[in-house]
Amino acid sequence: MKGRKLEARGNRLNQVKAQVEARKKLLKEKGLDEELIKKDSMMRHLLAEARKVKRSIESLKWEPPKVEQAEKPAKEAAKLKAPKPPKEKKPKEKKPKKEEEAPPG
Repeated sequence: MKGRKLEARGNRLNQVKAQVEARKKLLKEKGLDEELIKKDSMMRHLLAEARKVKRSIESLKWEPPKVEQAEKPAKEAAKLKAPKPPKEKKPKEKKPKKEEEAPPG
């Protein structure tokens, strides 16, 4: 089933039901009784398809319950909301170079 909308799946269910009725009518014209109609492989396939479409329609109708988050204490909320000030970098102090003493002489 390519259609994910409820309307498309409803249309597919109607198509499958029509196919089931057409197949049932054809088998009755051939002279088969209800037991043999239920055992027909094409009928079983069509009925399985109908069940599959019905389940997909039900799953689209189902809406998961909304879960509300528990409120955090105000102190924690304030911590999370307040941005931290950027750290200031101190320039490194350069050490004065030691002057080498000139060798005597």
